[in-house]
Amino acid sequence: MYEVTIQHRSVAEKTFTAKDGGELRTLVYGVARAQGREVDNDSDMIAEVGAVRSRADIEGVGLIEVYGLTVEVKRAEDEIDYACEGHECLDVGLGESAYCDGTCKPRTKFDRAALVDLSFALDDEDLDESGGCGACGLEVDQMCAACGRCNCDRHDSCKRPTAAK
Repeated sequence: MYEVTIQHRSVAEKTFTAKDGGELRTLVYGVARAQGREVDNDSDMIAEVGAVRSRADIEGVGLIEVYGLTVEVKRAEDEIDYACEGHECLDVGLGESAYCDGTCKPRTKFDRAALVDLSFALDDEDLDESGGCGACGLEVDQMCAACGRCNCDRHDSCKRPTAAK
């Protein structure tokens, strides 16, 4: 079991879990896709993910650069904490009525929603860097013609340019 953290200066750190190399590889490929990139050489990426997983197993932590993002892989210290697959005891059908006591840490997988969130955060950063506004999704040429500000601000006092005839 691995705890995987996606690091980038403009993206809030997100930590996910990967139970094995397959889930770790899926996460790394997802990070590449969130940046609008495809993996150039599949066998090279598989080898790199295997190497970072080995570093995490041996040294405790491994880092891999996936284009502009850093993925940190750590061996989960208490794998038993992630053992809960749901909050209902497996023996409920056998007369047991025990449920999870809530002390477990549900696994956070890098799923489609996480991929979409990461893609949006990176897109917002690109807009901010180009002079646009990631918060309201405007490109630099879509800003207010009168004051140059975005939709995050009110434009009550702005005078709209008249259309040329």
